[in-house]
Amino acid sequence: MKTKLLSLSFLLSLVIASNSQTLGEFKPKDQTYGLNKVKDAKRIYISSFTVNFQVYNEKEDFKQGGSIFGGGVKGDAKAELSIGLTGLSETDVQQITDKLYQDFIAQIKAKGLEVVSADEAGKSDTYEDYIKMQGGKASLSQFPGMVTTSPTGYEWYVKSVDKDGKTKSGGFLNRPEALFPKLSKSLGDAIISEVNLYVMFVEDQNAFRGAGANIKVKTNLRLADQEAIIMTSKAKIKLKGQNQTVPISSEVSFYHGKMGLGSTSAYVGSLGKPLEIGDVIEDTKLQSFAKNDADVLGMSNGTYRIFNPENRESASTKTIKVESKKYVDGVLMAAKQFVDYHVQSFLKEL
Repeated sequence: MKTKLLSLSFLLSLVIASNSQTLGEFKPKDQTYGLNKVKDAKRIYISSFTVNFQVYNEKEDFKQGGSIFGGGVKGDAKAELSIGLTGLSETDVQQITDKLYQDFIAQIKAKGLEVVSADEAGKSDTYEDYIKMQGGKASLSQFPGMVTTSPTGYEWYVKSVDKDGKTKSGGFLNRPEALFPKLSKSLGDAIISEVNLYVMFVEDQNAFRGAGANIKVKTNLRLADQEAIIMTSKAKIKLKGQNQTVPISSEVSFYHGKMGLGSTSAYVGSLGKPLEIGDVIEDTKLQSFAKNDADVLGMSNGTYRIFNPENRESASTKTIKVESKKYVDGVLMAAKQFVDYHVQSFLKEL
């Protein structure tokens, strides 16, 4: 009997070890102040709960041609690169978000906090003329190349929605935390919470520039810390090779009370480094490089010399097939570790 127990213990340790190897180093960090003032809080309003999944990325690079020092002319060079995931459905990513939200609510209620409804929050002056949004439906409009989800049955408010479906949260410089002191006070000093996560799979690599346009990326599925989405600009008027840069940061945040224009208490939980998710997406490196053609000799017509370098372009495309169950399990494991850690770190202060 003892041997059997030892064998079972050994097998369980192997399972635990294999699961733990799925994630990279977990390095949480936080910024806090005034948490001693939040101990009497009894209510909480969840102002935002979104999980953003990168499923596609494209980039451009352009090197202008022109005169060469010492004589000659070089042509233009343009590189394009695109990479995307297949095998995922809206249901796959939605179930991750729904599970995270259910666990979040369970921890909040277990602490004895009352969850303020969106209907009640909507009656405050803070959300006057705001638009109520409904969760449970994925959006492709919020961030370039990303699917944005909010929990099924969850409701929240935004300042505006444009014709493409992109929302603006409101607040000074579109930062909603500027609204929270006023909102907290109007809801009886309720805690105001935000959860915003970003799951990325494309990582830019330093590409040797040289004489040409050069883009280089690799796959790395991860829960992002503080970084940026870099993707081809969709502006109506843009320069050749222009990309847009959108800053992102995975955070679990809690604000409470009002003191002047700010909150009396705050807990902002984030990551000190990306939380990598292994064994889900195949390791892939992709590069697009176009070298500037140079004409240093030209042709003489007897009066002047004509140079005719070639303009060159390069395009690389890659589609990566994903096993949906592996993706859901891996991403959920990473996101849950992150969210649970910061929720419990904050709740222990109450």
